[in-house]
Amino acid sequence: MSSETSTDQSAPFTAGHFYVLLSMISATAAVVVSRHTHPVALLLISAAALAAGYTAYALHKALLGLWSGAGDEEPLGVRQREILQQEKALVLRAIKDLDFDYGMKKVSEADYTDMLERLRARALLLMQQLERVPATPVAPPSKVRRAAPTPCARCGTRNEPDAKFCKQCGDRLGSVNA
Repeated sequence: MSSETSTDQSAPFTAGHFYVLLSMISATAAVVVSRHTHPVALLLISAAALAAGYTAYALHKALLGLWSGAGDEEPLGVRQREILQQEKALVLRAIKDLDFDYGMKKVSEADYTDMLERLRARALLLMQQLERVPATPVAPPSKVRRAAPTPCARCGTRNEPDAKFCKQCGDRLGSVNA
């Protein structure tokens, strides 16, 4: 009874299982058909049949990827997720720096729109990759609080909460502890 229970919990039969089973059957059939053959030749025939099965499985996966457009996406590992989150933070920080530089007239409007478009596309791609697997929350949602934008006392421009200087006039923001 315990063997029936463990069989019910096993993984479903996949295409990989089918190709392995088919190649093993073909290797057995090849050995049976080739009578009075040296044992080394029988091993080579079996290896060729198994290699043909593996090749057929690889071809199946490649064609499946072409037809479906995506293939089987595997969930992200913990390290991959950390790398993507760091890269996302860098891209978002680059967008913030670009906004600051544009506000200070250090970047032309053409360069600003071009760079902003690229950075936003990269950030969107990173966010889509991170959405494949839900992240484990660092803090309960009730404890996560967003800070309000910081207005500049001199020109009234609303700046990011962690900004130390105004992105419009460059004046030091008064609420930042240095």
